[in-house]
Amino acid sequence: MKDRLRTFRPGDFAVCALVLLLAAAVAAPFLFVPQDALYLEVRQDQQLVRRVRLADGMQETFTVEGRAGGHNTIEIDGRRVRIREADCHDQVCVRTGWLTRAGQSAVCLPNRLVVKLTGQKASGDVDAIVR
Repeated sequence: MKDRLRTFRPGDFAVCALVLLLAAAVAAPFLFVPQDALYLEVRQDQQLVRRVRLADGMQETFTVEGRAGGHNTIEIDGRRVRIREADCHDQVCVRTGWLTRAGQSAVCLPNRLVVKLTGQKASGDVDAIVR
């Protein structure tokens, strides 16, 4: 058995190098992908209220009025978003904090509001807080 392990030929190294080169060529497009577009979607009662493409350096704050007189203030800071203020008593959606990647979301149940980040790399997982 030891004799078989020691019988590497120069051609074997070339085959190993070729396999590694092919693996690197296949992996390169996945490793060096430019930053995908990231969008903020705000839905109230399942209706799209606002859709914004996020960009570095973007600063915006806006308020979404609820049907029962409630409101949520949403803050955009570059490529991250949060619900800054809400008039609901538990403030769970505010404590969710910053959303930074596609697939993350924050939910305000009393105002029936969903704030979600979407993009080409959305995982399909929903990060939601439900009371």
